[in-house]
Amino acid sequence: MLTLELLQKMLLAAAVELKDKSLMLCELDGVCGDGDHGLTIARIADAINEKIAANDSTDIKGLLDDLSMAFMNTNGGSAGPLWGTVFEGMAEGVEEGVTELDEAGIHAMLEGAKDDFECISKAKIGDKTMVDALYPALDAGMAATGDAKAIFTAMAEAAVKGADATADMVARFGRAKNLGERSLGTKDPGAVSLSILYVSMAQAL
Repeated sequence: MLTLELLQKMLLAAAVELKDKSLMLCELDGVCGDGDHGLTIARIADAINEKIAANDSTDIKGLLDDLSMAFMNTNGGSAGPLWGTVFEGMAEGVEEGVTELDEAGIHAMLEGAKDDFECISKAKIGDKTMVDALYPALDAGMAATGDAKAIFTAMAEAAVKGADATADMVARFGRAKNLGERSLGTKDPGAVSLSILYVSMAQAL
């Protein structure tokens, strides 16, 4: 089961890792982008800590909705709204009042995330964006069976593989697309930050 309390602990663990790796993400973004991705991710980490510390969420849907709004209101770059969309979709896949999810419930939560993101993003796997980590992770989670640890471990592995693969891709979105072939050899920071999220959540289990 994935309980509200366990999900909170997983997200708090992710916030620590995201904050710790924010400078690395800025350096990575500086190669092909504005160099501020890590700053936005650090603000997202702060939002996770603040929302969970406030203890206002009484169910999983409420927690995910609260985080979605906090992320969307985060200043700096596109990461805030994009992460907000992921969490909004997760919330839409969960019924109100639910404080624990079984395998089917986790699958529905992940399906909601992918459905929502596909509605707002034209990016496809291979375009060198966060999608290269996000979609493989969500697909792996929906295909995985067993407890929360098995599902999130599968997601983490798929996210890392997807993020690593972006080093061999030519960017097709954002400022990086202007570099063309010169964007080869560097991982996409958005994909890397998503992989950090899922790896740290899985490790917390």
